[in-house]
Order: sequence, then structure tokens, then C-alpha cells
Amino acid sequence: MVKLYKLTLSEIFTCKLDSEAYGLLNQYPNMVKWWTEQTKEPPATFSGFRNHFYNAWKNAWSNYNSQHAQTSSLAAYNILKLSKKQPIEELKYSFAIISPRIVKIEDEKLVFSTKQPKKAHIQLLPKNQTQKTLLEQTQNKHWQINQILLTPNWCTIPLTRYLNLTQEKEDTLIQKLTK
Repeated sequence: MVKLYKLTLSEIFTCKLDSEAYGLLNQYPNMVKWWTEQTKEPPATFSGFRNHFYNAWKNAWSNYNSQHAQTSSLAAYNILKLSKKQPIEELKYSFAIISPRIVKIEDEKLVFSTKQPKKAHIQLLPKNQTQKTLLEQTQNKHWQINQILLTPNWCTIPLTRYLNLTQEKEDTLIQKLTK
């Protein structure tokens, strides 16, 4: 039996956003606030919270990709569970959480759906060879992208890979990163 090892790396990239990405960043805190305003009590479970208000979110944010409902409801759920304060007056930071279901990397750019049929294209600015190699390997499907935290100036990209350390191919991928 082959034993696989899970390796997760997170890299912070500086980036340049296009107008679609800025549009999402402007609306995303409002999406999170919308979710927090839907309930008087902290929700018992995330799925119950999301499912109860999902159709209303789809009506309020009708053009947006439904994955933004998933991530904004999760952010709101965590805020509500942590703060016990309702509703949230104002989120102080411009941010968005991007689902791995809708994002890919193409030519050192994050590409993901915002509103139907529009997509954001965010230019990533790798600061070293390791980041360049990770982007190349991710584009070639060697890494899986996890939830991305996006701000106006930077993003955090968590990447996961399952490794069979007895295979030479796996060893080569890791050696490229450690050079």
C-alpha cells in the first residue's frame, strides 16, 4: 500500500486587480454584512444558516456567481459565531474570499467568475523563483488551489498536493521549489 503525504503551502502574492476584481472587492463586504443582517441569533450550524437564506441571497445578488454566496456566508457565519454582536456595523477592510471551485491560474493570473458571464483577471507579481515555479506547477495541475483571500494589494493562495515520496516525479517537483 502506497502512503501519500499531504503537503499544503500558502504563498502571499502582490497583485494588480482589474475592474471586475475591484467590483467584487467593493461588493463582497456588503455581501458578508447582508448575511449577518439576516438573523437575530448566532446560527447553530453553517449549512443551516446558508441554506435558509441562500435563495434570498440569489435574489439580492442575482448576477453574481453562486460560489460568492458560499464564501460570503461562511465569512459571515464565522464573524457571527466569534463576535456574538449583531448586526455588524461596518467591515473595515476590503476583501473577498475566492472559492477554489471557480478559480484557475493562467499565465501568472488568477482568473475567476464574478458576475455572469464576466471574469476577473488578477495579475500576480511573483517576488522570487519559488513563487514563479509554484504558479507554473499549479497551472500544470500539480497543485490544487484552496480558498484564496484577496485584498486590493495582495492575495494569499493556499496550494495542496498529495505526494508519494517514493516516486521520482514527486521528488523532482519538490526539488524545483527548494533550489
